[in-house]
Amino acid sequence: MASMAKPTQKRKLQNYWKLASVCKETEDKINFFDLYQEAFELMPESQEELKNARIYFQQEWGIDLEEYEKKNADYPNKFKVIAFNSCILNGVAYSEFKDLYGFYY
Repeated sequence: MASMAKPTQKRKLQNYWKLASVCKETEDKINFFDLYQEAFELMPESQEELKNARIYFQQEWGIDLEEYEKKNADYPNKFKVIAFNSCILNGVAYSEFKDLYGFYY
């Protein structure tokens, strides 16, 4: 029995974009963040965008995300939406697929 080949990084980005592109509602974006954390850190650019989203959120809302995460074992939903918009919708890593496939809604 042949083992499944690991998907390439490009294929992973493509698949994550297809999943993300149907996220219209805030709740969809929050669920995407919860289910697909890897999508936010696949590329160095994504990691940098996530870091910037964290800094922006912490400055805007005055919430220390690490402390919040320790206390709640999760991130605030508002941060998840900001991270989704920064890293996925407007992120460099997904721009190629956004141009190719657009949005599914």
